[in-house]
Amino acid sequence: MDVSFSIALLLSLQVQASPYADSATAALIARARERHRQQDAAVHDYRATLVSRLDAQLGRGGFARLVPLGVLEQKSQLQWQAPNDLKVVTIGERARTAFRGADMNASWTHPWFVPRFLGDSIRLLSDEGFPERAAVHPLAAGADAYYRYAIVDSLQLTVPGRTVRAIGVRVTPLRADASLIAGVLWLDAQTAETVRLSFVFIGKRLWVDSIGPTHGDTARADRDDALVERILRVSADLEYGLYQGRFWLPFRQAVTLDVQLPWFKNLILPVHFITTFSDVRVNEQQPIVFADIPADTTRHPRRGVRDMRRRCGERTATDSLADTLSDSKRGCITQGSWTGGRFEIDVPPDSVLRSYAGWPDSLRLDLTPDDAARLADLRQDVLNTVERLPDSLTGRPRLALAFERFTDIWRDNRAEGVSLGAGYEWRPGPAFLSVLARARYAFTDQRLQGAVTLRRDAPASRLDVIAFREMRDADPLAPGLTFANSLSSLLFARDDGDYVFTQGGEVRYQRPLGTGTDLRLDAQYGDESAPRRLAHSGVNDLLGGSGRFQPNGPVLPGKYGVGTVELAGGGRPFGWRWGVEGTAGTRNHARSWFTATARSRVVGALDVTAYGWAGAGAGDSLPQRDFRLGGEKTLRGYPAGWIRGESAWALGLDIGVAGRVLSPVVFADAGQVAVRELRLTGRPAVSVGAGASLLGGAVRLDVARPIAPAAQWRWSLVIGARR
Repeated sequence: MDVSFSIALLLSLQVQASPYADSATAALIARARERHRQQDAAVHDYRATLVSRLDAQLGRGGFARLVPLGVLEQKSQLQWQAPNDLKVVTIGERARTAFRGADMNASWTHPWFVPRFLGDSIRLLSDEGFPERAAVHPLAAGADAYYRYAIVDSLQLTVPGRTVRAIGVRVTPLRADASLIAGVLWLDAQTAETVRLSFVFIGKRLWVDSIGPTHGDTARADRDDALVERILRVSADLEYGLYQGRFWLPFRQAVTLDVQLPWFKNLILPVHFITTFSDVRVNEQQPIVFADIPADTTRHPRRGVRDMRRRCGERTATDSLADTLSDSKRGCITQGSWTGGRFEIDVPPDSVLRSYAGWPDSLRLDLTPDDAARLADLRQDVLNTVERLPDSLTGRPRLALAFERFTDIWRDNRAEGVSLGAGYEWRPGPAFLSVLARARYAFTDQRLQGAVTLRRDAPASRLDVIAFREMRDADPLAPGLTFANSLSSLLFARDDGDYVFTQGGEVRYQRPLGTGTDLRLDAQYGDESAPRRLAHSGVNDLLGGSGRFQPNGPVLPGKYGVGTVELAGGGRPFGWRWGVEGTAGTRNHARSWFTATARSRVVGALDVTAYGWAGAGAGDSLPQRDFRLGGEKTLRGYPAGWIRGESAWALGLDIGVAGRVLSPVVFADAGQVAVRELRLTGRPAVSVGAGASLLGGAVRLDVARPIAPAAQWRWSLVIGARR
């Protein structure tokens, strides 16, 4: 072998084995590691005002706009002193949710933020075992055995008295047998100080690290940890600010818990903890004065926290730390020893916190535009980071059960009867790409249904290419292939949907436009036909009903190409949706629709919901494209599909008592159809009624009747069909 070739090969192997992308990266990390070891001893103490915001949201997959569910905000006064003593006194709290009568509450028993620098092992929520197995810090001694480092970017930060050049270093785990992080470490080019760390937890035994004495205990811990890893993804963004031109101290911290059921692809529940530091004062040399809690106060040993004791209200606390409901009413002072020092958390009673009047603005249910953009960028970076990693690090299987919604497993309606389905996902390898296959058998329709989808579910959009043969909704304003409608069909032989059996191909594109609007583009070509037969509800028979459904709407069979553009936006208190659809084939038809819902609390404790929609059609008569009135979405005194036409409109008003778990409701609906085009004739149909709403409309029992001669009352039990 040629000597020069051998030397080149050895040098190549050495370069490949190095954890550093190049010499510049190696030199920067060496400086940062030394700085991390020394920390910043010049900071003896600091004070700050702390605003902490807890947000819960709901999204439909990786691309989707997130819908706010609730928010809790607290303001506190923070005092820290070396080596690691901390006192936090909460002075105000406010909360808001998307649900009537619901509230949010938090009673912290330990620090929920990182008051200075992270140590050599990374845990969030301050030594409380989250994650259970601490992750190795990228700047810890020996961390280059776990990570690969590469400079990826740089930026200029303008701060008072100085311009800081921050260098971004991407940190990538090398091993699958440890608790690690993956993300970007931003370093001050001048001092090698950490100015920002954005990361997601990666690795084994993050969430279940309890290994017993037997091999079975270890195997069980591995299985439990793998399950939690599929359900929970935890990421964080820790930002530091430069104070007095020399001290890097916490400025903003965001921790995100993304909860996703492992088999369901179309549901994600992000929870954000956002903590902002302001009014920072450094080295004022005012020592912390801790409260004097008697020695006989109940102690609560916890992981990483020693000698914990509490005093709640005017008496000694005898209940557990998990009893946050009782504690929040009385208020508690919690003390404990932790790494390097001690801490105290002082939370007054709810009555004191909720009366705080120092908020500068009203509480938003959704995130501010800046926070939303910042978290969206972090979320996209986390998703991109996870997609780049091998499955051995992320624990994601290549082949697994997968469903869009629960009705992919079971549903019931008048066109199919009971039907059962199954779905699988295969990830071939390219980032964000998957193949989903689903199959279903309907016992009344007696046809095997199925679809194969090639999907790219990127952070900012979703693209589906689908071949399908299945039952589909004909009415975009009153879908029937839902869980709530399936329960109504099974128990009461009531079905608000209208159905058409279609087989063909489809391309679907979805993306959010900004923070408030979703766009959906859809193009499909297929053969449409009517359901074969009408189902009968045996369960409704057993419950004393007839088991008979109203007939499905008429369907003109043929081959049709359909294009749809739809925009949806808002949420609570105001949401809207607009769509336009064109059909070409055996007959040509076009239609458009607009819907809006507004909710408001008016004089006293009244909660008012107003809704309305209008739809217009043109072209050849095509019965499966007609708009329908009747049922729970429009005229509640009439059966679903009582009247239909090429164009229609509907309005409704609900008035209930706000702030109650069980609320009485009165309502009125009106609507009208045009058999052809926009020719509205006759008087609008009107129905009125009353009911009881449970849990903000999650369950409703209503009775309604048309305002018409010889009309009869019609009752309905509605589950999960909030307007």
